Amino acid sequence: MHLSKFAALFILASSLVFLSKPLTAQTEPATPSLMDTDVDENTLHGGEWTRLIETDLVEEKFEDLDRMAAQFRSEKTRFPGGGWKLTSFYSALDKPMLTDKDTLDHLAHLKHWIAQRPESITARVALATSLHRWAWVARGNGMGDSVTPEGWRLFGQRIGESLQVLQAAANLHERCPQWYSEMMIVGLAQDWNVAKMKEVFEQGVQFEPEYFHLYKQMANYLLPKWDGKPGDASSFAKTAADNAGGEKGDVIYFHIATAVIGKSGKEVKAQEMDWPRIQRGYRALTAQYGTTGYLKNEVAYFAYEFRDAAFARQQFELIGDHWNRSVWRDRERFDRARDWSQKHS
Repeated sequence: MHLSKFAALFILASSLVFLSKPLTAQTEPATPSLMDTDVDENTLHGGEWTRLIETDLVEEKFEDLDRMAAQFRSEKTRFPGGGWKLTSFYSALDKPMLTDKDTLDHLAHLKHWIAQRPESITARVALATSLHRWAWVARGNGMGDSVTPEGWRLFGQRIGESLQVLQAAANLHERCPQWYSEMMIVGLAQDWNVAKMKEVFEQGVQFEPEYFHLYKQMANYLLPKWDGKPGDASSFAKTAADNAGGEKGDVIYFHIATAVIGKSGKEVKAQEMDWPRIQRGYRALTAQYGTTGYLKNEVAYFAYEFRDAAFARQQFELIGDHWNRSVWRDRERFDRARDWSQKHS
């Protein structure tokens, strides 16, 4: 991050790691973890599967949870649309907490899990995930200069604790691709340099080349609002896709596009990226795993941004009235894009 943006350094008492994030009015609002936006809400939050995970944690059925996560890792199971069940498993373990007391109770279960099963990689990744969420709760979603000194202190303290948790899991016998994703979230929060972030990213994709969340985290880090320069994220997308090659590379390119093409106007402009390659990636992904309402909305949004009216109209016909808030932000924007596609195709 450019030196002119620096406004404060906080020493994390728990780990003596420096946190440096900008506090100026130009600072972007906080960005959530790039974990579950590609899974439909009803798949992730509305089923027995999610409730089972939540109940097992509260009842401290830690062996069952470890067994479930191990299966998702080994079998690389996916939802329709290609979302990893492993990623959504961690999201289900970390349902939003209404109060700090709820979160403290939740963290107590996770720490008890680690105490009972110290070799569990799953327990430590789950704890880091919850600490990250709690850190961003303390920071808030406003601009950097709206964050209180206490908010920054708690943000740094909780990110530092999550780093300690992840470091303690680094040499466990079992490994997890989400560990690398959570470590990259730490890197973003602590303003790691690009070499250090790339090292974690490359280790992660070497371990699990198809865990697309790693590519999304790296591309997000390279956005100008964080630690990159204009063009860095789109260049990374091309390089990563070229390195993977073929349909796998096209799918990676599509996933990165979902993370970086700007819906607020402050990320990557659509025209920086390769629309035909995004389409190829979408077709390859859905041919293998099927599609979802979220993906239909996402590719319709891309078509609108690239002014491909014919493709957009096809997608809007498939979507019908089932617009996705995480893609469009509001109904007016969805209607405007749909009306445009009908007039111009």
